[in-house]
Amino acid sequence: MFNRFTYALGGLLPHRLSPQVRALYWASTLQGLAMAMLLLFEPIYLWQQGFGIKGVLVFFLGVYIFYLFLMPLGAQFATRHGYEHSMVVSTVIQVTYYATLFLIEQSWWFALPAAALYALQKTFYWPAYHADFVRYSDKNEEGRQVSSLTIISTLVYIVGPLLAGWLITVGSWWLLFAFGSTLMLLSAWPLLSVPEIFTPREFSYPEAFKRLFAVESRKRLFSYFGFGEELIALVVWPIFIYTVIIGYVEIGALVAGATLITALVTLYIGKITDDNKKVTTLRLSTIFYSLGWVARLFFMLPFQVFLIDSWSRTGKNMVVVPLTAITYDQAREHSVMDIVIFYEMSLVVGKILAIVILLFILSLVNVSLAWNISWIVAGAMTLFYLLHA
Repeated sequence: MFNRFTYALGGLLPHRLSPQVRALYWASTLQGLAMAMLLLFEPIYLWQQGFGIKGVLVFFLGVYIFYLFLMPLGAQFATRHGYEHSMVVSTVIQVTYYATLFLIEQSWWFALPAAALYALQKTFYWPAYHADFVRYSDKNEEGRQVSSLTIISTLVYIVGPLLAGWLITVGSWWLLFAFGSTLMLLSAWPLLSVPEIFTPREFSYPEAFKRLFAVESRKRLFSYFGFGEELIALVVWPIFIYTVIIGYVEIGALVAGATLITALVTLYIGKITDDNKKVTTLRLSTIFYSLGWVARLFFMLPFQVFLIDSWSRTGKNMVVVPLTAITYDQAREHSVMDIVIFYEMSLVVGKILAIVILLFILSLVNVSLAWNISWIVAGAMTLFYLLHA
């Protein structure tokens, strides 16, 4: 029985990892743990500082507007100096961002540099991250390699939220930010330990925006608008959990337990993605995930929140694995960085759109309806993923 299980599990895992992808896995593990600790609690921290739901949304609106216009500059740096060097720079900026975020406790004026630093970190990290993976991953195992990388972020989300909740409870927000910053800096070591071989090239800033709004790219642009739901999942959902479950350790435990359920499902999705079922998988996963947002309208109690969080994390991973694999296939067929930047810019526009829609609706209705409005908007935006199938 055990041998059959290990054999089946082995069939779900990648077997041809290049040294660069291995380094990316290690870096993602350390950085992912830091992000797993802080991403969940960042909006809760802002909420506690008195921002309110609208204030938190405005903060992240600033982040993504900055990011949209800075992103092509990050692509220029990465294509000239190397993808992994760009990711290393991002870790230093991330630590500076955490320090500035902590200072919001002293004055709200620190929110502006914090938003700019967060956008700058994303600028140096995400274009380089995607391009690095596309360059060094194995095309025949892409689904498995993407799902395994997704699994890494999934597994650290079991440890991260629990550890973060405990650090805040026994220590303070400062202790959480300091510990996360240390992990972030350590994540640079695997990237620096493997030599990167690349040919520097130029990347055009204006061409990035021309490609984004080109007529022939419109369907793909709209399909990535689906990531607007991700903004709601990362910003609004944690605050809602905090209003239902008062207690940092309890919040961490809920998210950790929900995350554990998603792990093996994600590995299986990676395997069927490699079996040339990317489009079918994406279509079915999108419907499944969208229904998870609708279900939030009826799930209000702590155990129900646990169930819906499990559903949603599983559904999101089921969408992300085939969608990312399809995107990486397109990047190999064309210019890697051009496709990566189009992908990132498109999803950022989707997130900005989600925030603008929410702020507009919340300006017209009572803020007490914020939760249900958010779930409806997220469920509707999820359906944009179907345009990529």
